[in-house]
Amino acid sequence: MTSIVLYGLIQAKEQEIWEWYQYFLKFNEKLGYPSTHLGIIGDSFKSGKLTTIKRTEAKLSKALENGENIKTISIYSLPEEFTQAAFDYNTFICMNQSFNHPFVIVSVPSADFINVNMQELIADLQRFIICTEGKVFELSALESPLIYASKVNDDSDFSSLKIIEKFTF
Repeated sequence: MTSIVLYGLIQAKEQEIWEWYQYFLKFNEKLGYPSTHLGIIGDSFKSGKLTTIKRTEAKLSKALENGENIKTISIYSLPEEFTQAAFDYNTFICMNQSFNHPFVIVSVPSADFINVNMQELIADLQRFIICTEGKVFELSALESPLIYASKVNDDSDFSSLKIIEKFTF
């Protein structure tokens, strides 16, 4: 997988989170991977379990309308025959305010990364996060780009990690 992660102050609140969500539904569609599941942690989303978009989208919209605090929202494109979402996804996109280093991450198959305009994506993400630093990296889905992005382990703990680019803002 190839991922872009941006760290900084996430400034997205109710309407901006909905806009972020809509942006990435379209992003996945453009790549040919329809979004299928959501993982949300917030005031009325305690479990963090993945649910289908069809089942959860209206609840998310209502929670945002009510001004609920959303700590984490993850959008997955999962194949029909997936066994573990954490490793079997087509694309994974997350806005995460739960860790010490808030971040936004976008992970796509490396073969499809050539179809992503990285500069445009970073510029679009900056509508939702005041960036201090970022990285583009390759990492096996089995080693979890989310865990790497959360900075809970050292770089040396990831055997397939390849840093493509680092930047500061």
